Amino acid sequence: MRTDASTRGAATGPTGAAADGPGEGRSRQPAAKESAPRLTARFTIYVSIAFVFTAGAAVVLAGGWATSRARGQSVEQAHLVAEAVVAPELRGVELTQPLRGKRLARFDRLVRRHALVSGVMRLKLHSPRGLVVYSTRPNDIGGRSEHLESIRKALRRGSDTRVTEITWRGRKYRVIETYVRVRTPDRGAAVLELYRDFGPAVAAERRQLAAYAGTFGAVLFLLYLGTLPILIRAGRRMREQVRAIERHAYYDPLTGLPNRALFRERIETALSEPDRELAVAVVDLARFREVNDTLGHRAGDRLLNGVARSLRMALPARDTVARLGEDEFGVLAHDVKGTDGAARLAARLRAAVAEPQRIGDLELEMDCSIGVALYPDHGADADTLIRCADIAVNASDSAGEVVVYHDTLDDYSPARLTLAAELRKAIQEGALSVLYQPQADIGSGRIRSCEALVRWHHPELGLLTPDKFIPLAERTGLIRDLTTYVIRTALAQCREWRERGIELGVAVNISGQDLLDTELPTRVHQLLAEIGVEPHRLELEITENTVLTDPARARAVLERLTELGVRVAIDDFGSGNSSLGYLKRLPVEILKIDKSFVLGMKQDPDNGVIVRSTIDLGHNLGLRVVAEGVEDESAWNALAELGCDIAQGYLLGKPSPPEAIEQLVRERAVT
Repeated sequence: MRTDASTRGAATGPTGAAADGPGEGRSRQPAAKESAPRLTARFTIYVSIAFVFTAGAAVVLAGGWATSRARGQSVEQAHLVAEAVVAPELRGVELTQPLRGKRLARFDRLVRRHALVSGVMRLKLHSPRGLVVYSTRPNDIGGRSEHLESIRKALRRGSDTRVTEITWRGRKYRVIETYVRVRTPDRGAAVLELYRDFGPAVAAERRQLAAYAGTFGAVLFLLYLGTLPILIRAGRRMREQVRAIERHAYYDPLTGLPNRALFRERIETALSEPDRELAVAVVDLARFREVNDTLGHRAGDRLLNGVARSLRMALPARDTVARLGEDEFGVLAHDVKGTDGAARLAARLRAAVAEPQRIGDLELEMDCSIGVALYPDHGADADTLIRCADIAVNASDSAGEVVVYHDTLDDYSPARLTLAAELRKAIQEGALSVLYQPQADIGSGRIRSCEALVRWHHPELGLLTPDKFIPLAERTGLIRDLTTYVIRTALAQCREWRERGIELGVAVNISGQDLLDTELPTRVHQLLAEIGVEPHRLELEITENTVLTDPARARAVLERLTELGVRVAIDDFGSGNSSLGYLKRLPVEILKIDKSFVLGMKQDPDNGVIVRSTIDLGHNLGLRVVAEGVEDESAWNALAELGCDIAQGYLLGKPSPPEAIEQLVRERAVT
């Protein structure tokens, strides 16, 4: 589950964001793509390999075809010899004995004059029982054939052939040994065995095939020449789109700062250097949601850019400032010694955040919570240091001060334990509320589904958004019960809408722990059966990064869910660091574009490229594409031109109670 659009800083593009400055001197750049000549060379190699394989297959097929043709010609020639030469000479001949005397001499002259032509090397005549009645090799006459089975096949089918080797006139030859049935004038039968040289016949056929192959090769070459310019143009456009995607894979599109993935790499690089004393800090802006709700997302964007500039200017060039979340920044600082050094670093960061930021006619001063983790005291790798700093900043949220990580923080403060107990009670007593944000079909404008978003009205702390209690639920083992609660509530509301004549689906976010829970499909199946809602009306949303914890297990859970008929969506696509090669293997039906790209389409052409590329990618993979962050008609129209399927955002409505959704659906159905 995640924080919804109403609690996030909008990312409308890099307006006002400084480029990666001196402090980001070791920035990772997107990998350089292949030049056009290299791409052309690769294409040529691939085409050549394909042609070689095709040619090889053609040679094999041609050899088989030539052999088949040669066999057929041998059978035809043998039948001709049998009918024109052999059969007339068998009138009145008893085939129980070999030919002798004058009849043998006459038969031999005829055979050698009229039959031993066109590559025929030997000839034999067999009785039905295999007696060699005649042979061009005199020593064979009167003997028994070694190939009785071929004689039987010839008598039964009319002919039989096989390829063999013989020695003739001191040389070895490959020949086609052909057996054909001979009908005698006395209505008897005999079998003619004929040996025909295999080489010339096959060579002739292969010469003809070679001519065909040459023509085919020329056509392929011309096709290659015609395709090459198209390939070059397509490759150039694809490289431009990939560069834009890769820029956003490592940099925040709003502030231009490194994102979480690059921040982690920077830490690992710093840890590999000798004599290092490092600090990792997490800076969480206070009351940022109030700025968004009061002044709007545009003001929130400008505020984030101003804070980003102030943080960069407050640190030495070799340090790194990154944007980790909606209102959360990460800092990697060098040469920080002990808790005193951490305190001095935190003081600089707090002073930078507190610098007045002019937003239109207003001048805002922000406060923040800061958590710090030190190397090597609190961890030896990037993930551990970031986790410890995050734990520290969570403690700072409640204490209202800078907190340097220490072991006791992992055991939770009494306040956290109390909040966890209250959350458990709220789930059990149904004290959590679920709001719904509509999603509309861009083609028709009709509301088709809603995203379910959970809220907690705490009796003392007031309204708590998911970012305040979802992490607590994950760390205390309550996330399973919380997810079940939200799914149950959303399905019950879906059924109630249906009973009132409104056909809507519901989408529910699930966490990384939910995705790795092998019993989740069973629970979902039970809830669907218990409440009586069709499986296709439930959509479960996951983020890119949640899949990467245990890809094989996550995929197995998703496959079981899709087998039930539940739809699966990839949420916030483009903001994570997942592999496209892996994502395409997941059983998902829907791709949701991260709102930061949609909000920033006007200000940053790169965001438009990302949105267009994501829509094309989704459609090419057979997915429906949802655009989040649609806040005005211009964004709606732009997405319609790009072929996007579904829109979600403040243009349609904020997260609202069920009755407001029902009213909105009926209004849009009329219009």
